[in-house]
Amino acid sequence: YNAGGLQPGSTCAIITSQAGSAEWRFTQNKGEGGDYGHHMSRAACNIAGVLLSEELKSKGVAIVLLHPGFNRTDMTKKYAHIWDVEGAVEPAEGAMRVLYEVGRASMETTGAFVNCEDGLRIPW
Repeated sequence: YNAGGLQPGSTCAIITSQAGSAEWRFTQNKGEGGDYGHHMSRAACNIAGVLLSEELKSKGVAIVLLHPGFNRTDMTKKYAHIWDVEGAVEPAEGAMRVLYEVGRASMETTGAFVNCEDGLRIPW
């Protein structure tokens, strides 16, 4: 913002992951840990987005944190055996979902953590 790249009325989208949701770890990682670095880095990214949303709220810049959903990429290839069962989508479809949610972001929803698969908020 201070460099002039974000003007009032702008939207800044942060692509993050539901892996940063502490609440969802009780379900998705029940009885186990693992992937500490990934989960911790996403949680740190998420809190940075929340702080940024508070900082830029008075400047009229909306911040939205987006989990793009389960996409069929090299990063998720180790889960290819469940892509169909879990509804993994091609990257182009995932990108369209992200763009849709960016378009929905507003000052009323600034700081929201949104699942692009269904448009619902992800718990912290």
